[in-house]
Amino acid sequence: MEMKKRQEDEERSTLSELPDDIMVEILAKIPPKFLYKTIRCVYKSWYRLISSTEFMNKTAIHHNPGIFIQSVRYFRSTTNTSFLQMDGLNFNLTNLGSSMGIIRSSCNGLVLVYEPISKEVNNLCVKNLLTGPTSLTLPNCLSGCTHKHGYHGRAPGRILHTYCGSALGFDPLTKVYKVVHINNDGYGIEVFTIGSDKTWRKFEDMKFFWRDPVSIKGQVFHWFVDSEKYIFSMDISNEKVSKTKLPYIGKTIKKEHYDLVAMDEKLAFVYKGSESKIDVWVLNDFGRQVWSMEHSIVANWEEEKKLPQFMKLVAVATWRNGEVIMFKAIENFVWDHHDFIYLYDTRSKEMKEFKMKLQYVTKFIPHRSSPC
Repeated sequence: MEMKKRQEDEERSTLSELPDDIMVEILAKIPPKFLYKTIRCVYKSWYRLISSTEFMNKTAIHHNPGIFIQSVRYFRSTTNTSFLQMDGLNFNLTNLGSSMGIIRSSCNGLVLVYEPISKEVNNLCVKNLLTGPTSLTLPNCLSGCTHKHGYHGRAPGRILHTYCGSALGFDPLTKVYKVVHINNDGYGIEVFTIGSDKTWRKFEDMKFFWRDPVSIKGQVFHWFVDSEKYIFSMDISNEKVSKTKLPYIGKTIKKEHYDLVAMDEKLAFVYKGSESKIDVWVLNDFGRQVWSMEHSIVANWEEEKKLPQFMKLVAVATWRNGEVIMFKAIENFVWDHHDFIYLYDTRSKEMKEFKMKLQYVTKFIPHRSSPC
């Protein structure tokens, strides 16, 4: 027994003395649920590594991506969060309950959420889902924004909206995380750098009806700004905001007919040209603003009997490095409502209904690290 115990002590000692870069590689391959419940408690050095930016970047690569799905009961004030993952041809839906808060953005295993404290106060927080339930509460915005939310339209087609736009990003040059916030009252853009800023920094007065942006790798944000010609984009490194022209599609773009989603780490412009045709354009060169038409979704006569009108589809996310596009159907009011989700496979060019039942879904947030 003593010999076995001495051997175990020597093994622990050897592990604790390994260089940080090697330990990061080892720990990154361990499922997150074991990291949080067991591994992080073994050594203080391991806890420090698991909480580091380097480790976050590494785990974003090793762990399967998924989508946070947030559902809101129409006649209640509760929000339920689930996490959807795709393993080959199988789907796994994990119910995370109602304690998450409203997720605004995800970046490298971190999520930006706002948690209603009262009718007047809603705090923006950053949570690390790998290392536990603790969160970093950000200071109040200079604009005095309370980050309230509401709904457009009637259930089930209503869309969750907030009175501001915000997102969490990562600067690959300085290795720091930043939160960007824009208030709809025209106050301007506010930026908070985690770890160095004590208060928000304000620049550029811009008055639009802002939504949460589409995040590309947490490094570039793109905002829909109620225009038929352009969107606004921001490089998180230099914090420069610029107009990005929408693709030339051969006719006037109708702003209510397009959606923006992240697709294989690039921005996709999904345009509903008719009741039976959807075109998908990809921004291949952000700096030069070069778009290319990558996919054309056309419903044939047989499919039209099984599928909803394309004008009622909203692109909400993509799977498998952009190979699968997820759509939500905006249907008429139904009291006992189940949302209809459709998946389009760009390789087989087939669109099928997603068989897993989802209720009252209002937000889909792509995430690159498992929460369980």
